[in-house]
Amino acid sequence: MLWLLPLALTEARAAGPLRAFYDDPPQCVVVLAGPAEAGIVAGERISGALARQLSGRVAKVIQPTERRRLERAMAVDLHHPADARHFAAATRCSAFLRWRIVGAGQENVLVWSQKHIQLAAEIIRARDGTMLWRARAEASRNSGDVPLSLFSLPLAVLRSAAFQTDDDTVASMLDDLARRILASLPDLR
Repeated sequence: MLWLLPLALTEARAAGPLRAFYDDPPQCVVVLAGPAEAGIVAGERISGALARQLSGRVAKVIQPTERRRLERAMAVDLHHPADARHFAAATRCSAFLRWRIVGAGQENVLVWSQKHIQLAAEIIRARDGTMLWRARAEASRNSGDVPLSLFSLPLAVLRSAAFQTDDDTVASMLDDLARRILASLPDLR
């Protein structure tokens, strides 16, 4: 059963919708939780960015906060196939978007800083675990420059340090990443 295969084993093929997607396109998708920490950002922020972008392509999206509330109310664990099928039937939501972090990190070299994150995602059908769509994308941001004189050195260091603590940069990067990863998903609205 494909449901039980880890995401890493299924991502070797090209990105985009698969034949099963066109046979029975999902009208509702539940965004599953990923890892709690992604190195540079909390996993829930990634789930939220994916859900926001997904809602522009699918008629109904069960957002991460709603999914958590329903999981607690129904006492289910969406990592178990039987619970996932029960959840899907109760919510009338036939597909799940699951994702994982392929790579994430940040580098800081006194006058230059970079943050990067790479994700793999797939949409699977709840009733049998059939993969419907898959993609992989990455996003990065950097700041800093080579100081041309001793006077510009402190400014370059300050700019690099400010970039490392700027949360808006991470939010922008996550939205770009979610947009890129869902670019190959056809509009189902």
